Amino acid sequence: MKKKEHIKSRREFLKSSAAAGALLTVPFGAATGNFSNEKPRFNLPGSRRKKGALGEHEFNGSYSGDYLNRVAFPIGGIGAGMFCMEGTGAISHLSVNNHPDIYNEPFAFAALSLKGVKNGAKVLEAPVPEWKLFGQPGAGNGLGNRNYGLPRFESGKFLPRFPFATLDLEDSDIPLEVKVTGWSPFIPTDEDNSSLPAGAMEYHFYNPTNQKLEAVFSYNAKNFIDGHGGILEAENGFRFIKSGIGNENTPTGFIIYVDDNHAVTDHCWFRGAWFDPLTILWKNISEGNVVDNPPVDGISPGASVYVPFTLNPGEEKTIAVNFCWYLPKTTLTAGAPINPGPAFGEKPSTGTAPNQQEVTGFAGRHLVNSFDPGGDGQTGTLQSPPIPINKRYLKFLIGGGNDAEKTAVKLLVDGKVVKTATGSQTEQLTEMVWDLKDFKNKNAVIRIVDNARGYWGHVLADQFVLTENLSEELRKLSADAELIADFEGGDYGDWEKIDQEEEEMQPQRDGRYYKPWYAARFKGIEEVVSYWKDNYNDLKSNSEKFRNAFFTSSLAPEVIEAISANLTILKSPTVLRQSDGRFWGWEGCSDKTGCCAGSCTHVWNYAQAVPHLFPALERSLRETEFKVNQNGEGHQVFRATLPITKPLHDFHAAADGQLGGIMKIYRDWRISGDTHWMAGLYPKVKESMDYCIETWDPKHKGYLEEPHHNTYDIEFWGPDGMCTSFYLGALTAFIELSKELDNPYEFYNKLLERGKAYMEQELFDGEYFIQKIKWTGLNAPNPVEAQSFHTGYSDEALKILKKEGPKYQYGKGCLSDGILGMWIASVCGLPEIVDNDKVTSHLVSIHKYNLLTDLSDHDNPQRPTYACGNEGGLLLCTWPKGGELSLPFVYSNEVWTGIEYQVASHLMFKGEVEKGLEIVRECRKRYDGEVRNPFDEYECGHWYARAMASYGMLQSLTGVRYDAVDQILFIDSNVGDFTSFLSTETGFGNVGLKNGNPFIDVVYGNIEIQKTLVSGIEKN
Repeated sequence: MKKKEHIKSRREFLKSSAAAGALLTVPFGAATGNFSNEKPRFNLPGSRRKKGALGEHEFNGSYSGDYLNRVAFPIGGIGAGMFCMEGTGAISHLSVNNHPDIYNEPFAFAALSLKGVKNGAKVLEAPVPEWKLFGQPGAGNGLGNRNYGLPRFESGKFLPRFPFATLDLEDSDIPLEVKVTGWSPFIPTDEDNSSLPAGAMEYHFYNPTNQKLEAVFSYNAKNFIDGHGGILEAENGFRFIKSGIGNENTPTGFIIYVDDNHAVTDHCWFRGAWFDPLTILWKNISEGNVVDNPPVDGISPGASVYVPFTLNPGEEKTIAVNFCWYLPKTTLTAGAPINPGPAFGEKPSTGTAPNQQEVTGFAGRHLVNSFDPGGDGQTGTLQSPPIPINKRYLKFLIGGGNDAEKTAVKLLVDGKVVKTATGSQTEQLTEMVWDLKDFKNKNAVIRIVDNARGYWGHVLADQFVLTENLSEELRKLSADAELIADFEGGDYGDWEKIDQEEEEMQPQRDGRYYKPWYAARFKGIEEVVSYWKDNYNDLKSNSEKFRNAFFTSSLAPEVIEAISANLTILKSPTVLRQSDGRFWGWEGCSDKTGCCAGSCTHVWNYAQAVPHLFPALERSLRETEFKVNQNGEGHQVFRATLPITKPLHDFHAAADGQLGGIMKIYRDWRISGDTHWMAGLYPKVKESMDYCIETWDPKHKGYLEEPHHNTYDIEFWGPDGMCTSFYLGALTAFIELSKELDNPYEFYNKLLERGKAYMEQELFDGEYFIQKIKWTGLNAPNPVEAQSFHTGYSDEALKILKKEGPKYQYGKGCLSDGILGMWIASVCGLPEIVDNDKVTSHLVSIHKYNLLTDLSDHDNPQRPTYACGNEGGLLLCTWPKGGELSLPFVYSNEVWTGIEYQVASHLMFKGEVEKGLEIVRECRKRYDGEVRNPFDEYECGHWYARAMASYGMLQSLTGVRYDAVDQILFIDSNVGDFTSFLSTETGFGNVGLKNGNPFIDVVYGNIEIQKTLVSGIEKN
């Protein structure tokens, strides 16, 4: 009762205090009229989320109660690393060493101590989420390495307004209003200031009482970049360095400092056993002690920076805790041929390597595994000593790549290869048996060969056994079997490693490993801190301009939430910037490494945020694709190496990725207005277009007929709506580019006309677009013999092939991506060449058949955690009219947020706004903070790039597009009057319609507009 009375009296005081009314601030973006007098266009049923035990959580609103459970908001720079501000105010997911370190929760916290106040010492965080207390690794031993047992505030309310997040803390013991704001710079068009290795958490205190309050603020941390490293001085703070790195002269480290010159730093907590350091630390905090200890030689348990302060009635104070880091050294590479070298390490593998899918099927505890976490660029051979062939059979286990020349186990007799076995592009080892009757009593040598660089450029092998028994059990050998090798020792024994020494494939002397952009911009940590201090106010002000402009919106709250939540991808370890500034991305983040390397073109097709917010970074992707990843024949490798350099061309081009790139050349030209840039790339674009035609449409029919690799990691055989729509979009873009440069385009126009007719007449089933499976009469070899990623044909699969055709097709299915190329065309500013009514019908069919609001009875033998149980989501494919294949494409039963957003956006383009919003709502309900992090939409990894398809909804709802070539602003609203956000090459601000009349308010930079077209009609 006492606590309730305390809260009541404080709130009554706030209501009656004019001074308090003048000083208190409302969380940014709350429904207080901060941005505009206009009311949101949408107030629809379903815009509110499910009710939880602690109240409702509204779209684009704050998070509290159970909805704080999983909130983790990224803070950091583009390609610079991040830490996350959790919904409680804690920090986690610290990833500053140029790779993801998801769930890394450093021992670090802010605390407040109020003099003379009972229970006045608190960690400046909301309560620890219950899921952290049990079930984590080590939780059974009590998690003594955490600070969970220290007192915290009773409750918190977390409001995200990217790139800012504000946490309001409340506790009946604390007579202060407390607010924590985390942020890092995000300024569209200014990619460099948005890529800084820095961030801040500002702790704001306001005294609403009639009494003077004395307090001590502190920030406390162990050396979370290296527990064995040193803790050095820094102005108003401290610096962590790694062990063995040297002394204060080292340019590297992680600095934490406050913006208060009254700060006092304890560089070394109490040194002792058990829990002594934290015990004494909390004693000092709770007693309001300010401890001043200099740095010590050796290891310090941790450091604290203290700021004592006094607040008179009505006064407020903000203390900014600044985080700056400079950790540029990496051994990071991805793809071939950056990391050639010995494929076989010093000893056998214990199983799954970093960044590798789970390895299964081996015997015992060890095996041979030549997987290279840096991109399978390493090569070599592991060779046995001579083996007398004294038994009929050689049995062993094998997995990995399926290239008989480059990733194989080979048997040599008299120096000649007589037997070869490969994996089937899977990490599961399976049994292989060789009949050796023709080589009885001869000596043989076994070679485990990895001479491949790139995808599936590795081999797995284990348990080599000679036996007379064809049915010999490799995991339970008979007395007559002879074990040749099981690799259970600490080394390879008498097997010899033979490393490849191809001169042209040796590492470059310079630039062998990835180097982050900030390492070229700054010489060391002190320069980072100096720049951060000198520019803090401007960086914050310009970031606030973006925040204010973006959230000054009348669009549906679920749309604004979806877009802003996924902008955090650009602060996550999913994205990197080379030292020369070029942009590079994973698809997403595994827990410890990036997932699926190389700015994968067919994934990044969907991502519409970067080309508008940071057009120069997006153009660097085009330059990599066309200048680096494309050979003279026009074949484009769809995954860029890291560091970016010429790749090997040893796998299919990706049809959707390469064709999408041609459309994006058009888009990026119109966004930038740089015709010289476009013209310089045009010859490469023509090479690419011609390659696509001759590879997938060699008979010039106007559609893709030959097998074509795509975003589902398989090849579609025969024409399909999805990739043929890409083909038509690319042809349209290429024709427009050719017209601009006065180059001939008649041949491409004929293909476009043929393809349009075929798409509309043959691939449209009356309701949606389908695939016509074809695998005979093609230039491509039999599917069993054709190169493929992770596709093999067992005896069972061969039966399916004869009956249904190749594995992993969709046939008569209703594919959510089935008209994707036309959405890409729309967001690129190109006309959709396919009949509008048919496109709309396809999209309405997706909504009708593929959107489920409850997946409880949906069978998903694939990856279920993206959407599961009673959650809703948009399935990738369904077969409402029958014809489902025995083995449809491998992800067909799953739910991917990026595809949900592209379908929703495309529906909105067609005026089907409510259907699109319904899809968005089902998606964001899954990311409400209770089960999943609202700021981490995952697919094949955390912070998955495809989810930036959400940005396309700004354009599809409003029709807003700025063409910098002709300086025309286009508006074609599907929501009536509106206010929305616009970002261009040269500036950003707000745009909209009032009473049907256009307006624009540029708040940063400038946007030159010669003409405004509203639904095709010029308006002043």
